[in-house]
Amino acid sequence: MRKLSPVKHISGTISMPGDKSIAHRAALLSILAREPISVRNFPSGADCQTSLGAARQLGVTVASGDDGETILTPPENLPSGSDTLVDCGNSGTTARLLSGIVAGSSTSAVLSGDESLSTRPMSRIVKPLADMGAELFDTEGHLPLTVRGKKLLPFEYRMPVASAQVKSAILLAGLASGCSVTIQEKIITRDHTELMIAALGGGISTRVIKPVVEDDPDDPRKKKRFMPEPFKKEITLASGASIAGGSIDIPGDISTAAFFFAAAAISGQTITVRRCGLNPTRTAFLDFLKQIGCAVEITEKELSGGEPCGTVIVTGGPLKSRKIAGDSTVGLIDEIPIIAVIAAFAKGTTVIRDAAELKVKESNRLEAIAHNLGLMGISCGLLEDGLAIEGGIDPSGADFKSFGDHRIAMAFSIASLFATGPSTIDDDSVVDISCPEFYNLLDNITG
Repeated sequence: MRKLSPVKHISGTISMPGDKSIAHRAALLSILAREPISVRNFPSGADCQTSLGAARQLGVTVASGDDGETILTPPENLPSGSDTLVDCGNSGTTARLLSGIVAGSSTSAVLSGDESLSTRPMSRIVKPLADMGAELFDTEGHLPLTVRGKKLLPFEYRMPVASAQVKSAILLAGLASGCSVTIQEKIITRDHTELMIAALGGGISTRVIKPVVEDDPDDPRKKKRFMPEPFKKEITLASGASIAGGSIDIPGDISTAAFFFAAAAISGQTITVRRCGLNPTRTAFLDFLKQIGCAVEITEKELSGGEPCGTVIVTGGPLKSRKIAGDSTVGLIDEIPIIAVIAAFAKGTTVIRDAAELKVKESNRLEAIAHNLGLMGISCGLLEDGLAIEGGIDPSGADFKSFGDHRIAMAFSIASLFATGPSTIDDDSVVDISCPEFYNLLDNITG
């Protein structure tokens, strides 16, 4: 249990640990590389270390370089013989992406996980991988999952739901097997896998579908915009595409930075994060902050391995509520817990819809958020696919439950800074999943 007290002053310039999504992919892609991959700023969080451990089990050698980088040397041959047992811990990204790699390779594995991960859905990757010709055996749609690698078929797939993990699993299966893959997205998701394949090897291309303007058939005086294809983006992995090797300098994790930007937003003060990842598929939270009344400035922009980053300066202001739904929810899915906390301090009612995905994360995040907001005296309606949060009152401190979920623990640790009276978090160790440095960083901006 951690005790937390309200603070009067928030400020500082901090740096985030490396982006989780990018680190997972660097660790797992090393299994398929022909040459070593040198990675700077690999995060120490448990989830990313799980991916690193999985890579080790499949033959990757992990060493530290002279300048603190992590050197990943691929195996000459993948393990043969009996199924390799891989414990994916609490990491859904490890389980889903590794499933794709093993499915198209010359090895086999049994993927297991902790109690939480074993309740999360795996059918969403099993079905498309099976359609490629993969041999997979799940446990009633969950882990443990046995994957026996084999040569896969060229594959074209239109994503039925927005999921970067499903997309990545399919691309990595094609990469491992050497077959072509075409994926079409109706809702554009994170593109870290595509960017890393392009940066370390090649044979991958993307096509973004732009709206077309033409005369309105019902009224020639007007113009009408329409999509010439029933999808927004098409990713094509060529037959025989491969990973050579190279270097990756991972920018700071913007999803972790969101908690500290939220502290600036609620306090009306300023927080600066250096070298923060700014992938366009991840910056919806910065747009959200602008929309609710914050000032956001970005300086020192650069590209690192195809990934944009820069210094982000957020200054809070009078906060207003807004509705989040559809594509906006997809872009903000990881940030919904901290958005809900911001909503408690904003004027008006914040409505979040199309967020049913949050029911199958490390916890049922919708229920966890509603429970903890209720402890603060905030009126929070639990909807079928979201939340309705009435803000604008003075929330009280509370004994918060983490529900074993790192994002819930971090979100309500931020809430406690601005509540009336002291608070506690029942288990602060869960932040180790993504950011063991979280409370040290919090001390840096509140000290």
